[in-house]
Amino acid sequence: MIHVRRTWTCGQVGLPKSKASKGPVPLHPLLADFMLLWKEKTPYSQPGDWVFPSFRLEGKQPRVANMLVEDHLRPAAVKAGVLSSHRDLRGRLIDDDPRRFGFHNLRHSLASFLIRIRTDPKTVQTLLRHSDVKLTLQFYTHAVSRDRMAAAEKMLTAILSHATGQSGLKADCTRIAPA
Repeated sequence: MIHVRRTWTCGQVGLPKSKASKGPVPLHPLLADFMLLWKEKTPYSQPGDWVFPSFRLEGKQPRVANMLVEDHLRPAAVKAGVLSSHRDLRGRLIDDDPRRFGFHNLRHSLASFLIRIRTDPKTVQTLLRHSDVKLTLQFYTHAVSRDRMAAAEKMLTAILSHATGQSGLKADCTRIAPA
């Protein structure tokens, strides 16, 4: 479980915006295991420390979200084939996809996937922390193709693999169930 006690928005520490935002966030065991390994490795693992601290600022502020996206999420999405790319003359994978890509895309993919596999809308609402199930149904009841779900699986596997490579941690990505 993650307990959200504070937020970082526009360079300021604040409180979660709603009652639902303050509630505990359940974690999948694979992610929980990874986060425990991260906590053991990071020098900023005290109860009041940020989960993803800025090392440049010695953990006094969280790492800026767009840096996490550019350093980890986007490269993993390119590696998984979710974003377009090409190989340069040295064989390195080069991101040439002009689309914006970030954490909100992951949230949207999760919700779409859950609706596609006929997960109870109330469960989806709870996981997304929407205040009303109508909001969940309004945004996420469109059809989702199998190809997008396969791409999402590749992306998540690549993200976890990339994160383990960057941090020196070991994660068992074989435990991820196929879509």
